[in-house]
Amino acid sequence: MSTEVLEKFGGYVRVRVCGIAVEDDRILLIRHKALFEDGPFWAPPGGSLEFGESIPQALVREFNEETQLQVRVGELLYVNEFIRSPLHTLEVFFRVFIESGQLQLGHDPEFQQQIMEEAAWLSWEELQALPDVQVHSVFRKYTQLSDLLQPGGYGLQ
Repeated sequence: MSTEVLEKFGGYVRVRVCGIAVEDDRILLIRHKALFEDGPFWAPPGGSLEFGESIPQALVREFNEETQLQVRVGELLYVNEFIRSPLHTLEVFFRVFIESGQLQLGHDPEFQQQIMEEAAWLSWEELQALPDVQVHSVFRKYTQLSDLLQPGGYGLQ
């Protein structure tokens, strides 16, 4: 696991905002260097909520930093709690809609050594074909893309 990630996020409850963007039945995802397992880790764009920042403001900022896209924040879809010592993250997922921009992998200003490797649109079938450890758990909760876009409550990972 990245020492920089542990130093930045270990030992406290982090609030992370995440956006689910879907166009032409494809989901926008970021491929990260894996923290716990071998291989990549695919997750929706998002990041830490900063003090004094609203959740929608944070999500718009994070999307722009990571994908160079401008988004409009839609409805709350799902809350996920990730607990794996020393990390504890409360993730809040919203539907987002692309307003403008060209998809391009951005950067994470929190890290000197970047953990993001690629931004890509994946189909539900491509996502489901990946090993479980390489995909955010929110995608394993649902059996089809349309279910992912319905408000779904809370999950513990």
